[in-house]
Amino acid sequence: MNLKTITLLFLTLGGHVAEIRAQQTDYSTELWTVIENRWRESQPVIVVYTRSGDVVAGQQIHASADSLFIYPGDGLPVGTQWADDLEAVCVNEIDSVLFQEGGNRFGRDKRSNTLKFPSANARYSEPHLQLRNASVYEDSLIIPPDLEVAISQSKVMRKAFPQKRIRYSFGVNFGSDVLISEIQNAIGESSLPYSYDSWGGNVNGELLDFSIRFFDRLIIGGSLFSRSNHANVSGYSNNSGYDIYYNYMVDYVEHRLYAEYALLNTDRFYSRKFELIAGAGMLFGNPEWGFGYSYYNVQNPDYESDEYFASSFRDNLLGLQLKGAFHYYFFPGLSIWTAIDLNLNQPFVVPEQELPALGEQEPIILPEHELGFSCVRFKLGLSIYF
Repeated sequence: MNLKTITLLFLTLGGHVAEIRAQQTDYSTELWTVIENRWRESQPVIVVYTRSGDVVAGQQIHASADSLFIYPGDGLPVGTQWADDLEAVCVNEIDSVLFQEGGNRFGRDKRSNTLKFPSANARYSEPHLQLRNASVYEDSLIIPPDLEVAISQSKVMRKAFPQKRIRYSFGVNFGSDVLISEIQNAIGESSLPYSYDSWGGNVNGELLDFSIRFFDRLIIGGSLFSRSNHANVSGYSNNSGYDIYYNYMVDYVEHRLYAEYALLNTDRFYSRKFELIAGAGMLFGNPEWGFGYSYYNVQNPDYESDEYFASSFRDNLLGLQLKGAFHYYFFPGLSIWTAIDLNLNQPFVVPEQELPALGEQEPIILPEHELGFSCVRFKLGLSIYF
């Protein structure tokens, strides 16, 4: 913090003479304290040096055609009494000002700017216009009866108390998965050789999750590719002079639409830094199944033959999701969260497959079986709010 800023804040906080007289009718004492603390970190602050040697410090409330109106307190300029304490300074009498813009406490300029007023015709000079545009109330000298009216009339207050409705979330999810074991059980019920290799991914990234908040607590959203899964099981054997090889593959992609309700919610004043959310949604799964099978005849060195069989199909599944989430806000606009999801999906039915055999051998039957995608998922991620 540079010397100008230290001087600016010292004069403003130490030199004000007004009582903090704001209307608190609709707010508890605790919440109003939170609101005022946030405003102190976000308000526009000014120190005016006149040509006669006077110094006036406080909040830059409004700039009219020929005057600056300064509130010499650090409380919210809301209610019916604070305007009695306003001090008007004629623009043509100003030599210079130290000014720090207001707004979001993380986005505002922490340094004060020195604005030098011209000695003649200071009205509508560049410093005058800059202060007019950066005042708490830009267009007119109003006296808002309550905070909601003040916010609706003040660009600076809307930045200090943002109402962020759109949420973009991203993160990772992981959890239970029985797909590999279900595939191996189905193979075990056939005469295929035992699988020698299997692999699949169970940690998924979530990148396309958007939602909109209504009425402070209700959240409606959707997510593309909220879960993807790939499973592969392979087997090989050498039996009476011919080789058998197979590869069993499943790809699964899931999308969702959901509604959430904040049991414990934050508000535009961020009086609470965390939220506890419960929700439910519809799942839309798209599994794709594939199977490749081949055998190779090596009984007769003078005659070689190989056969290959392949089958694939896809399906659409519906499901239900129940979820709970905990969000912690570092500041308005960013939260870190953890969640748990219970996914209840329709089973994916794989029809019976008759696999060709060599010569007079009996065909190999892979029986009809079900693959399940119901599971519990754990999630970690970040959310950005607009």
